[in-house]
Amino acid sequence: MVVLVGWSGTAEGAAALERGAVEAQLRDLPLAVLDLGARDDHGEAARRAVAGLQPAPAAVRVLPRPEHQEPVDALLDAVVAEGAELVVVGTRRRSPVGKFLLGSTAQRVILGADAPVLVVKAGREGGEA
Repeated sequence: MVVLVGWSGTAEGAAALERGAVEAQLRDLPLAVLDLGARDDHGEAARRAVAGLQPAPAAVRVLPRPEHQEPVDALLDAVVAEGAELVVVGTRRRSPVGKFLLGSTAQRVILGADAPVLVVKAGREGGEA
């Protein structure tokens, strides 16, 4: 069992990572961070973000997104493969019309995950709101 975070190099990804680390500590579970960002850096940005966590989680693994797989599908597959007890994702603020017209990645994760999903919003300064 792990706490699984869907991470990207955005304020929303940072908020998800921060909250995921807290949840992992509260539950005494390892943290798995699925790097949903650019694949050309081979997970380096995700590893730097994890290294900057204070306090640092006891056990953390950065997982690459499989090539040619959409982020939502990769996250849903990782939920099963990692035995996630909780999934943490970030979301951006959008208007009700924007949500209606564009759909929601977070909504797809919520509806498709075989584990509880915690959705966090980035604060105005990039932290968790």
